[in-house]
Amino acid sequence: MPELPPSRLLSALLFGTSIVCFLTLLLGILIGLSLSTIGKETSKISSVSGIQKEYYKELTKKVDDIEEITALQRGDLFQKEKDQNQYESDNTVSRNLYKKVRLLCWILTAGVNHGKKAAHVKATWGQRCNIILFVSGKKDASLPSVAFPVPDEKGHLWGKSREAFKYIYDKYFDQADWFYKADDDTYAIPENMRYVLSRYNTTEPLYFGAKLKKPKVKNFFSGGSGYILSKEALRRFATISLNNKTICKIKGTEGIEEDVMMAKCLNNVGVKLMDSRDEKGRERFLPFQPSDHLVPGKISLDHWYWNNVYYKAKKGEGCCSDTLISLHHLRPEDMYVFDYLLYRVRIHGIYPPRFPEGWTAPPPPDEDGKELPWIGIKEETKKKSNV
Repeated sequence: MPELPPSRLLSALLFGTSIVCFLTLLLGILIGLSLSTIGKETSKISSVSGIQKEYYKELTKKVDDIEEITALQRGDLFQKEKDQNQYESDNTVSRNLYKKVRLLCWILTAGVNHGKKAAHVKATWGQRCNIILFVSGKKDASLPSVAFPVPDEKGHLWGKSREAFKYIYDKYFDQADWFYKADDDTYAIPENMRYVLSRYNTTEPLYFGAKLKKPKVKNFFSGGSGYILSKEALRRFATISLNNKTICKIKGTEGIEEDVMMAKCLNNVGVKLMDSRDEKGRERFLPFQPSDHLVPGKISLDHWYWNNVYYKAKKGEGCCSDTLISLHHLRPEDMYVFDYLLYRVRIHGIYPPRFPEGWTAPPPPDEDGKELPWIGIKEETKKKSNV
């Protein structure tokens, strides 16, 4: 191979060096651009991650564990959610009934359940009552709860209830028209309550709820799904029953069911236990979860309910009224599920039924109280086998 002259060799070397430098520079620019882009994306990711962290940090401040959250925290967040997502509708009828049919709701609870249960009642359906009170053995300003010198135990529910109704009569008698007692695992629909009550006169001694029967007991209303007293019923209980040990026994009654004792004391002063069903005989106050009533077979045939329910209970979809008032045995999270389904979900193209201004609920089948109670499954089976 012939040797290149020194001048041409130098030119070749300089050209090669230029190419290398140019390629190095180009590679450097490409690497720099890539790193810059990666840096920006990393920054974005970091920024998004930071926002998410702050969001969830703030969220966890407001929404603590569902079982232990305070009423104020959950109520604030829930109200904001409702304000932002509330459907636009004409709720004039509901607003007017709110003013005309004043409803005081009081919730029977215990100190250990203030955060676990009672707070969730306040954050959901409780805020739709005109007045809401919590009765407990422990004072709690966040609910607020009214505490009485009665042990915070199940065996003393009757003692708590007596004190509660007396307190309500003394402090709130003129501020409400109807007085609803419920448990801290009850879910109620105050709008339907007002609709049903609007056809009755609160100056008459009336009493509403899920009607049950027991041997040696002249009928009563289930305490779990709650019961409602008219103004006159409350007056008679607080001023007559509680002041007469013959009419309303107190001593030695602790441990006896509160709803049974309440019925005895009201019966003895002429308070009428009303038929609270709708015009088709469907229940408005449900002592159990809705699935227990709606799904045939969920309540076994040997369950006490079948022999203690006053009117023959219907199974399946025909069990429950369109103007449902209350449910029982709900978990705290169920309260929010029902609130969402009842007050926020709207099916496109289907409008919820609405009653015009001034309409009242049609009368139930047994408004005059003459219908005989159902004999019960066990008795009915026994009777058929003897035929």
